[in-house]
Amino acid sequence: MTKKQWEYVNFGGVIAFGVFLLLSFVTAEAGTANRVMVLFCEIIGAALIVGAYLSIHHLNGERRFIPFSIMVFLSAWLVYAIGYEIGVDASTNYKWIWFLFLYIVLIAGFYFLRKMYTGLTGPFKLLPIFLLFINAILFVIILFFNIWWSLPFTG
Repeated sequence: MTKKQWEYVNFGGVIAFGVFLLLSFVTAEAGTANRVMVLFCEIIGAALIVGAYLSIHHLNGERRFIPFSIMVFLSAWLVYAIGYEIGVDASTNYKWIWFLFLYIVLIAGFYFLRKMYTGLTGPFKLLPIFLLFINAILFVIILFFNIWWSLPFTG
């Protein structure tokens, strides 16, 4: 594959992941439909991590920041997906370990995505900004859950 095709694979994978992520949030109330959308999202995310890893070896120069930023972005969603699959909720013992690890991964992701932004030029500079925005939304949602589950009257 050419370098341009590797870039298209990365961008297309991010778009597909975003679409199925949005669909998984939209179908949150429907049990079976939500599980299907989450499964599609997890499969696309895993394929995107593999594609980003493979494209690191084929892209050179500043274009290598594209797959690196995708891998940094998906690391936080990987931790979130692990918590979702093992069933972390308000009644889970030691849920603070999952929250702490997720906060560390998210804050490190903010730092690295900002570094990726400074390393890119042209229209590719928009990708780390978009990924940073999506991770910021995840950070706010996780912060809300952490505070809500820690309230004394909810449990």
